[in-house]
Amino acid sequence: MSFDDTRRRLAKRFKPQARYANFGPILERVEVSGFRGVPDLDMTIESPVIALSGLNGTGKSTVAQLLVCAYRGDRSIAPRHYVKDYFPVSVLDPRPFTDDARVVFQYATDIPGASQQVTVSRAAVEWSGYKRQPERTSFYVGMTTFLPKVERRDFSVYGGARLTLGSSSPVSDQARRAMQTIIGVPYEEADFTRVMFVGRELDLAMVTRGGQRYSENHMGFGEGRMFYLVNLLESAPSASLFVIEEPETSLHGDAQVRLAQYLVEVAYRRKHQIVMTTHSAAILDQLSRESVVYLRREPSGEVSATVGLSTYQVDSYLHNHARSAATICVEDGFAEVLVVEMLRHCAPDLLAGLSFLHSGDPASLKAAVGILAGAGLRVVGVTDTDMQDDGRDGVMSLPGSSAPEVEVFESQAVRDLFAAEPYRIDVAQTLASAADHHSYPDAIAAVVSSPPESISTEACRAFIQSVPTTEFDEVITFIRSTFADRH
Repeated sequence: MSFDDTRRRLAKRFKPQARYANFGPILERVEVSGFRGVPDLDMTIESPVIALSGLNGTGKSTVAQLLVCAYRGDRSIAPRHYVKDYFPVSVLDPRPFTDDARVVFQYATDIPGASQQVTVSRAAVEWSGYKRQPERTSFYVGMTTFLPKVERRDFSVYGGARLTLGSSSPVSDQARRAMQTIIGVPYEEADFTRVMFVGRELDLAMVTRGGQRYSENHMGFGEGRMFYLVNLLESAPSASLFVIEEPETSLHGDAQVRLAQYLVEVAYRRKHQIVMTTHSAAILDQLSRESVVYLRREPSGEVSATVGLSTYQVDSYLHNHARSAATICVEDGFAEVLVVEMLRHCAPDLLAGLSFLHSGDPASLKAAVGILAGAGLRVVGVTDTDMQDDGRDGVMSLPGSSAPEVEVFESQAVRDLFAAEPYRIDVAQTLASAADHHSYPDAIAAVVSSPPESISTEACRAFIQSVPTTEFDEVITFIRSTFADRH
């Protein structure tokens, strides 16, 4: 089965009617309130594998750490996770959360659409609400899950000459094959060997490669971390929850791609729920749109979660919009302003990484779309409302029946805008002497002593806000689907 097939089948298993049967009481949603890093958040989970991305300081780790506290499980397999473990109160951090902080977890049940909600909240000096949580083994794979032993001054390095070796426990063939696929090197054998030194014991990762056997003391950070991560994913109980911080750390680009594909495959095969934090475009590019959750800190300090952004949009946000990754061809500047305000009002996520190209006329616009698309670029054409293009050949018209300037400046909302303070003009009378609709913004700008660009922006914004958003559904769906990643 190809990776694309696996990704599609995983998404199908997460459909509401099949979700509980495939994954049990899997997390579907989380609401966070009162934490210093995340004062307010409502996040829906639309895939068994989700990647939390966003700029540093937007709360990715806070959300991930709260999610791993969503279940009670078998402590003989993995430690129980509590909110207090990740948000301790101390003299250094006396108020990591407010007195009324809470986390609301929502789980799938055997009745589609009838979720179970459990609230964990601060009561007096303790957190309460854990007893109602479903059972599930949960693992937090942070940056210290594997550290090179030499950095930890581990006895396996500094007592090396006096070590006693014990029995070995081989990892499964499935895990060994996955590790060598991700790292890109062949392992003939892989196991954990018991090592003893002056009354202390630990299990050390060992591999045989090219006939040479070596321990994790001689593994790079990326190789060693993958050994522990993959073995954990393969040996844990099925349908476990994994929260993984920055899995791309110390992996080159191709290895990151293969790791992302493995995470999707192991979630499908072993029914795990996997939550990761990442800044890696290589990883995001392998995931379905439903798997990508972009966290953004609003000016108010609240954190919002946007699901379904494409990789180029997330990458644009992470690089401070420095790169344009998609182009919309329009006829002129007024059309650009109208499309921008339409997207800002109805689908602001589509503005990320966007640039505009003015073609001057419909024929040139369609030619430009063909040339850019032929060069492999993400591009669509949006013609004026009077052209009635239906999406074929990558071009669609704005809704309506007249030129956009006519649609905008003849709307009652725009006429009311300019009739009020500070303008106080009669739009119909002002435009009566205009040469044609293209000069409408200039005619009004001359009377009110404002730049034509400002007039166009204010008018388009008032017009867009006065029209039901459903009017723009078709053209927005067209833009979104054309700009979607290849999957």
